[in-house]
Amino acid sequence: MVDSRLVAAMSRLADQAADFAPNLTLLFVTNIRDGEIIDVGPGGISNVSQYYTREQADAVIRTFQDLGVTVESFFNERDFIAHVIDGRPRERPEVVYTTAEGGSGIGRRALIPSLCSLLGLPVLNSGAHASTLARHKLHANAVLRMFGVRVPDTWQFDGTDWTGGRRPTTGTRVIIKPASESMCIGIDHESVQVVDAGFADLVRTRFAAFSQPVIAQEFVSGDEVGVPLIQLDATHALQVLEVRRGNGERFGGLPQTFEDHVFRDVVHVTYHAAPEQLGMIQSAAKIAFDVLGMSGIGRVDFRVDADGRAWAFDTNEAPAPLAKTAYGTAMEQLGFPLQKMLAVWLGIGLAKAGLISGV
Repeated sequence: MVDSRLVAAMSRLADQAADFAPNLTLLFVTNIRDGEIIDVGPGGISNVSQYYTREQADAVIRTFQDLGVTVESFFNERDFIAHVIDGRPRERPEVVYTTAEGGSGIGRRALIPSLCSLLGLPVLNSGAHASTLARHKLHANAVLRMFGVRVPDTWQFDGTDWTGGRRPTTGTRVIIKPASESMCIGIDHESVQVVDAGFADLVRTRFAAFSQPVIAQEFVSGDEVGVPLIQLDATHALQVLEVRRGNGERFGGLPQTFEDHVFRDVVHVTYHAAPEQLGMIQSAAKIAFDVLGMSGIGRVDFRVDADGRAWAFDTNEAPAPLAKTAYGTAMEQLGFPLQKMLAVWLGIGLAKAGLISGV
């Protein structure tokens, strides 16, 4: 359950944002995808698979415009940078919303938030530090463990050796994935393996394919669930949602793969469990959001094992502003379709910038 007072506060924030919208310019930064969608190519991980289609970008732009916002769009980071560093006077308030992650490797999500911090431009997203930390599976895992969030054991292979000398032991069932990607990139049905004599060669092969460090993480069989979060006066967890295949099947002992995520239909449904269990999952998600330094909105993903224990395995500081995602589904269930959801997100940023009173 989500407290009705939180729903009312979000509604008030959306109304404030809509009232302010005609006075505002939103600088929207994204990357546009074209061509074949692949996750791993001859040169390693393909970031292009994480870009938006032009149709998706246009849908976001139109939704903000329908709120009354003036939107200036930039479909790569270079154009945005050239625009904001020209020293021109700003005639009206501007805020930045970015989904951009051009370039390659760890930390690329931090470029735009870091630049905006330098220039004093308010950003709707999390800051540069959280944009890097939440995306790095080893580092985020270590921080969550320190603060008491249950996480699976995680190890990293850097191409030469296992980081810090820690490596998974023989007989451990693990999932192999890139160190700093989203959308199940690099995960297929061969990604879950039991550590044996041939495991080292397999990891080296994956390192060569990914062209970035490889994570081996203890694999937890069970229900895959996500918790969307929102930060108003404090951090609040929305309802717990389970991700399933389009036919209703749970993932159970199998991983969600890149093919599942991108090419097959997955659905998000209300997760049914005892109130105490749901509360513990939401509490762990709130701790994760706060200690990783997320801001505004976020999502934390868990696997719930047969004993009902929730294991946090992934963190997302910038959920996509789209309707059929876990976040979009959660907000729709609470009475916030896409336009009103983006009004709430806009209101959070405006309140942080001191442009509206907030809640």
